[in-house]
Amino acid sequence: MKLKTSPQARKKWPGLGNEVTARLLTVTRKGKVCHLLTSMTDAMRFPGGEMGDLYSHRWEIELGYREIKQTMQLSRLTLRSKKPELVEQELWGVLLAYNLVRYQMIKMAEHLKVTGRIN
Repeated sequence: MKLKTSPQARKKWPGLGNEVTARLLTVTRKGKVCHLLTSMTDAMRFPGGEMGDLYSHRWEIELGYREIKQTMQLSRLTLRSKKPELVEQELWGVLLAYNLVRYQMIKMAEHLKVTGRIN
């Protein structure tokens, strides 16, 4: 399918052109029908099923980012460090703490024989 590009997009990316070729994929995940629109139009190189799997993995990563921001309160987090390398160290500390908590949650879920998504 062909999609028209907006003047704003063409201004931001001068080589974009007036339209872009896209491919609409319909995949079913966990009993739910999802539609994915992609510029990767070569069906042989990018099979629909694999694209759906990759999108599912990507979505799980996005949910993880959201959870980190909400649970670890990164939106209200005040970094105390003044030097870039120490700010980076603080952020790694937040990620380490998050992963340790998630690890303990998984171990507890295994112990209790809980299946499905763990929140």
